[in-house]
Amino acid sequence: MTFGIIGWLKSRYRDIDFEIPIWYPSRDKPDNREWLVANGLGGYSMGTVSGANLRRYHAVLVSSMPPPCNRHVVLSRLEETVFVNGREFDLSTNYWASGVVSPTGYKYLESFTNLPCPTWVFEIAGNYLIKQLIHPHSSDEVFVEYNWIPDPDKPEGEAQDARISSRFLVGYRPIHEQVKGSSQMKYAQFVSPKQAVIILDNKARRLCLTWNKGEYSTSKNWWWDYNLPIETKRGLPDSEDLYLVGSVTAPLTHESEVVVAASFERPIHKVCVKPHVEDMVARQKQIIERANLDKSQRTVMLLLDCDKFIVEDYCSQIDKGLTVVEGYPWFNAGGRAAMMAVPGLAIATRRLDDAKHIIETAAKRVKNGIMPNYQKDFDFPASEGEHEYEAADITLWWGWALYHYWKVARDADFVKTQLPLMVDAAVKYVLGTNPGVRIDPSDGLLRCAHRQKVFTWMDTKVEDFPMTQRAGKAIELCSLWYNFLETILFLADAVGEPSGNFTEIKTMADKAKESMQKFWNEEKKCLFDVLEEGLTPGPKNDESIRSNQLLAISLPFRALKPEQEKMILQVVENELLTPMGIRTLASTDTNYQGIFGCGLTHPDQYHRDLSRHQGMVYPWLLGQYCDALLNIHGGVPETVNRIKIALQPLMEHFMQEEALGGISEMFDGARPHLHRGCPESSLSTAELMRWYRWVAKQ
Repeated sequence: MTFGIIGWLKSRYRDIDFEIPIWYPSRDKPDNREWLVANGLGGYSMGTVSGANLRRYHAVLVSSMPPPCNRHVVLSRLEETVFVNGREFDLSTNYWASGVVSPTGYKYLESFTNLPCPTWVFEIAGNYLIKQLIHPHSSDEVFVEYNWIPDPDKPEGEAQDARISSRFLVGYRPIHEQVKGSSQMKYAQFVSPKQAVIILDNKARRLCLTWNKGEYSTSKNWWWDYNLPIETKRGLPDSEDLYLVGSVTAPLTHESEVVVAASFERPIHKVCVKPHVEDMVARQKQIIERANLDKSQRTVMLLLDCDKFIVEDYCSQIDKGLTVVEGYPWFNAGGRAAMMAVPGLAIATRRLDDAKHIIETAAKRVKNGIMPNYQKDFDFPASEGEHEYEAADITLWWGWALYHYWKVARDADFVKTQLPLMVDAAVKYVLGTNPGVRIDPSDGLLRCAHRQKVFTWMDTKVEDFPMTQRAGKAIELCSLWYNFLETILFLADAVGEPSGNFTEIKTMADKAKESMQKFWNEEKKCLFDVLEEGLTPGPKNDESIRSNQLLAISLPFRALKPEQEKMILQVVENELLTPMGIRTLASTDTNYQGIFGCGLTHPDQYHRDLSRHQGMVYPWLLGQYCDALLNIHGGVPETVNRIKIALQPLMEHFMQEEALGGISEMFDGARPHLHRGCPESSLSTAELMRWYRWVAKQ
């Protein structure tokens, strides 16, 4: 008989009034789909449904130092064994370097849900063990609670001896690294009643363990050669050693739960889970109700996935800010993610104060007109300049973000504070204040060229060398530049600023609009990807059919003729559109790579990044495709239906594939379009949310 996990959850937490998704894993093989809980500080808990660690990033507790960057694995694993009347049941699932999978706890796993927190139901000799992992928001604490439901068919009065042993395995390290154990390397610990403190490094950083009942036994053993199969596929080091610091063994009864907890630096003094879950449910309800959408599984999961990426930022010397993590588990927060994702993550979810705060935080960090790309990892305390300033497109996406904010919030006071900052940035682009970034005075188009710099989302570097050489006047940068100028004019008019203060902006916009016709490729009936390709001006234009031209027809302000826009859209649909998003390069191009990593079984970083923009499919571009449909065809019923159809495969991926309740960064350009890159992408989630809301409101 299947255990009624939804009924159990709703009877325990009565404020749950939204639909809860349930997955029923196969018992024939491990279910290695992933789950992730973010704490709003850059830290997280992440793993698989089966419980196996498959990535170097899977861990019970990951903390940021300071938020939201410099993330470290603090507690790697919890492994449980249940003893019932002398029988032993290992609930863990591990992959080992030898190729063996042992133990095989997945065979006892009946069901799983990720709401209101990750919850597993194990069937053990007719009994049920319910395991819940709670990572409270804005904390570096994790609680794991075990509830025991005895076999209902067991004769009354028949005694049952049930116990659980939870083992704590530690491998303290930066998230991108792996631990290799040695007989000389140990973690010192100090034990007191119901608490143990583990010293993690020479700075005396601490993992604090707490439990509500049972006995704690210390250990000093290395567990060697865990295998990380996903890292194998990525061509990265794929094994790790973990240190068993101790275990808690406690009786299992129906009357009271067993709780173990872990925290970074600060000990937990009261091990009580229910209030934390109730707070979590209350917060989830607030997010759901504020969005004013239905409470279906899909809507609830999408809204709560958006919440994962919005994080507090303590890295500023000015004040605490709010920013956006580009993707979990390995990307840091960044300006590009913030500006491109804020319309979906915060505006479509009606978190308008958060949207304002995100834009404001990024705007404060602009230097010489350039908005920072990402935050570098560094140790606390932070110093000025811990951001990477290089990209030319992020400042221009600022206009896109503020336009969407204004359309919903109508916050004239805030827009008035942003306008002079945007005008100043535009002037810096015109003057060429930043090396390699300058407006060509002859035609008013943005030209970017520097051998060691990347200027747009499509550029990737390996060992400081750009992999996608697109120096010149790139179509996405010029489209964003024109849109940026027109956005300034639009917002200035909307908030009543005198038009005479923006005559230079108007002149620049008119010149750029006229010059955008240079991109028209009459032969292919679409746009050149780059004009004057190379590091010196010249007549050569790049004819590659790429996704970048989509921005020329998707942004709010566009420079091309309607008949040109229709032909561009047709080329995009014929050459680049896939069920999972838009290809970065047409499959007919000689440089096309349809499989991530150039088709290698275990690609290194060079081949991974070489293929990243040579045909890979990006889901966030599907949002720009929907914008283009609406711009060109209007909001007629046929357009609405086309957008619904376009979103459906991505929503199925969101609900059932790689990360349950998450959307991958990219997919193969070739069928069957396997998911690639980071499993939780802020841009992918944001664009699905933006258009999911639009469809829901039609």
